[in-house]
Amino acid sequence: MEGHKIHQSYSLPLPYTYVSKEDLPTEFSWKSIDGVSYLSKSLNQHTPVWCGSCWAHSAASVLADRITIAAASSQKCPRINVDINLSIQFILNCGSVVAGSCYGGNPIGMFDFIKNHIGFIPYDTCGGYMACSSDSEDEFCEHVDTTCNPVTICRTCENPKHKGSGKCFEVS
Repeated sequence: MEGHKIHQSYSLPLPYTYVSKEDLPTEFSWKSIDGVSYLSKSLNQHTPVWCGSCWAHSAASVLADRITIAAASSQKCPRINVDINLSIQFILNCGSVVAGSCYGGNPIGMFDFIKNHIGFIPYDTCGGYMACSSDSEDEFCEHVDTTCNPVTICRTCENPKHKGSGKCFEVS
């Protein structure tokens, strides 16, 4: 898979180069900042059937959490009350060549797919998780459309900015 060849690169100094251990808190969690959680919901990669998509679940959760934290730090959304839940099924349907399938994948490949290949990821309300990819062998998955087309990208939402495209959330 193309995504497996992408290496991390850092253009900014890493925190350990400018923050001392003494200046760090002894505990920190985005789960409770002044009583507010900035973390996305817990997910099960094996529901409704077995699917080895932990790489997609973790990467989508990381991205959703970063969006929530960034929105909360914005002047326009200081207290975001919206759960950001991104469509993992979309990644399995459309990003399989770059990112992976139910037989494994790479979180970096998923980020590359979203940023450099397609430019968006819909919410899970657009494409609910079916735990199937094009190479799934489970009998349940024989009845699931895992192609990448407007119906499987986004069944229920429409972004007015992208009228008719089925895009629900654009990453810039």
